[in-house]
Amino acid sequence: MEGKKKLYFKLILVMMFIVTNSMIAKGTQIGVSEDTLSSYVGKWHPKMFYVVLPDLSLSFILPYEPDQSGFYNLFFISKESGEILLLDTIKDNRRYFNPLSSGNAYDVVLLYNNGKYVRHIDFIFENSAEVDMSSQIIKPSDSDSELWKTMRPFDEILNAIDSDKEDVVESNFIIKGYVLSDVGYLWTTDWEPNVKSSGANVKRKTCSIDGYFEIDIEDDTEQTLGVTAAGHLLNKEINITASCGLFLVMRGFGRARRE
Repeated sequence: MEGKKKLYFKLILVMMFIVTNSMIAKGTQIGVSEDTLSSYVGKWHPKMFYVVLPDLSLSFILPYEPDQSGFYNLFFISKESGEILLLDTIKDNRRYFNPLSSGNAYDVVLLYNNGKYVRHIDFIFENSAEVDMSSQIIKPSDSDSELWKTMRPFDEILNAIDSDKEDVVESNFIIKGYVLSDVGYLWTTDWEPNVKSSGANVKRKTCSIDGYFEIDIEDDTEQTLGVTAAGHLLNKEINITASCGLFLVMRGFGRARRE
């Protein structure tokens, strides 16, 4: 009799395991708070975001996110056409930058992994402008943000990353970014940009052939990035925080790469 009870108990546990995993696979969460769920996705919490194009430079001060779900993407909605613009576009497995022009008005949207977002209304792009989004209200997830979550995250890359160090735990101070060219070729092993930091306490740097890079910093110190690439008119040196995003387009020889 005691053996039958143990067998029934094991069967019940197996059935509970199957039902629970089935519900999770279908997106159903059982008694888990939103704050707990948000800890499952995204470690990256940048304080600043820099956009440096050949003819336009912008910087965005980002708010603290209480849920800590992590940064998903920063993008723009044209006030004139309603078009949603990521910083980049991918065609035929090639990454291009999207043109953003001074004098045009956009809504700036900061989207988090949990679907919440900040929307800065009616920002007119001006060169060297700084946009303070730190006091903006973080709005709850809605039908708009659910649609936006179907777009690519900022750190989705086209090619595998090669790391100069392995098995390193990420810190809270991570720089993620892209270095693209405005000329009509992909980066190759002969032409890919070189991103170096002259700041202190760099733990890890990774990069991919499509221009994506990550630099992991041990503490909250300012960094100076030096960016070089063969065949380009100007090398770049940029002072940035130790926890930020960067989208940099370098001017080079040849036809424009923008679409």
